[in-house]
Amino acid sequence: MKKIITIAAMLLCSQIALLAGNLAFSKMLGDNMVLQQNAPVTLWGTATPKADVAVTGSWNGVTVKVKADKDGHWEAVVNTPAGSFDAQTVKVVSGSETIEAKNVLIGEVWYCSGQSNMEMTLGGGFGTFVEGSLEEIALSAQYTGVRHITIKKATPLEPAWDAEGEWQVCNPVNSPKFSAVAYFFATRLSKALNVPVGVINASWGGCFICPWMSKETLKDYPVNLADATDDSVNNMFKPYVMYNGMFKPVSKFAINGFIWYQGESNVSTRCDIYADMMNTMVKTWRKDVGRGDIPFLIVELAPYDYHDGEYGLQDETGPLLREQQALAAKTIPNAAIIGTNDLAYDFELTQVHPSQKRQIGERACFMAMNMAYGYTQLPAFHPTVKYATAEGRTVKVYFDNASTGFRGGEFIEGFEIAGESGNYHKATTARTSFSFRGGACVELECKEVGEPAFVRYCFHDFQIGNLKGANGLPAIPFQVKITPASEIPAAPMPQRQRTGNYN
Repeated sequence: MKKIITIAAMLLCSQIALLAGNLAFSKMLGDNMVLQQNAPVTLWGTATPKADVAVTGSWNGVTVKVKADKDGHWEAVVNTPAGSFDAQTVKVVSGSETIEAKNVLIGEVWYCSGQSNMEMTLGGGFGTFVEGSLEEIALSAQYTGVRHITIKKATPLEPAWDAEGEWQVCNPVNSPKFSAVAYFFATRLSKALNVPVGVINASWGGCFICPWMSKETLKDYPVNLADATDDSVNNMFKPYVMYNGMFKPVSKFAINGFIWYQGESNVSTRCDIYADMMNTMVKTWRKDVGRGDIPFLIVELAPYDYHDGEYGLQDETGPLLREQQALAAKTIPNAAIIGTNDLAYDFELTQVHPSQKRQIGERACFMAMNMAYGYTQLPAFHPTVKYATAEGRTVKVYFDNASTGFRGGEFIEGFEIAGESGNYHKATTARTSFSFRGGACVELECKEVGEPAFVRYCFHDFQIGNLKGANGLPAIPFQVKITPASEIPAAPMPQRQRTGNYN
């Protein structure tokens, strides 16, 4: 009898032990995280099934009470104030258990995703370096409000409830492991806005776009959904799995914008429908996040020779993918493209991971300030082609986002002209001009083309352009058919502002 009682007591103790320690934050929440300011923010985790859970933020002392579901999952929505560098605490209580997330900051949160150029760390990798990284790493502790989390790679077949990662403060120990693009973006934005900035790095080198799209939306595209369950298919090509494991669970966390640096792997795969797929992906992402049309920033693919003999990719398809990126920036609401045409060195011809990541992060910061934070006077947009017309041999190309003209001083590289045959020849003269009626313009001539029909700019896998707006940002590469002058609507003359008495 005594032996039976002892066994029963041991079983009871083991059950109590199993119940103890059930309270926990999500695997991507905890110390050092940044919460989106001025927003309802979801916090989530696990507890004993059906248990009461109380969540309190130190910034206002308000306690939100929720109940864990039958699987022990709980979610609580707390309201955050304006951002500050004051460290906060999130306390969670359930029964006799208490957990805390310490050194929490409230500020701006952005989701950074894509493939290896987003994944590439400040410390370098993939056979190349990050220009200026030594100084940045050494001085990184000055950015006390910058926090970074790398989401662990995951490929579940169903949308996951949680994602895994660890928030880290910015210092010389941690910063070499931060995404370089995300680091430069976050440090500059934090300094510009004077608030903390948290960046979520969820990227996977070599991936297609389809792994980041939901299974439901992919049914409308020529994608083999069965590849997701095929062990012979590389994980970075499997449809919808990264959406399930690295976006969907993260989407509960309040964010204020996206930076997307992907496309190299799609240069020879579904390139012709890339803009349409991106439109669909962005709609899903924004719907999941539930914060409206928050900014979506697209990083243009940098110059690179895709016919390098190593991956079997098609020659001269890089510009077609860039063209799709520019189209996506025009067709996705509240989206913009970040140009990189000037951010490669000649020796990086066969290096798909260019070293100039600082400029990308900075340009993303400028764009975010304009689009998300009300600094619309900041000229953050790149010159993009508006239309081209011809007068005899002379081609005139007009641009948007170049209201103050272009930087001059040297021959403009990268323009080519073709007749109806489509055979392009390098422009023999190229000069910038400006008129109040047409705006910023580049005038071109080519001795080999008597009747111009098409014009393009830097429309090659690897071609570094030097056409830059007055703001120093490079023009986005393009190809367009020349529009007859008779079909171009006349631009109205600007109205003179009358500020006094005139006779």
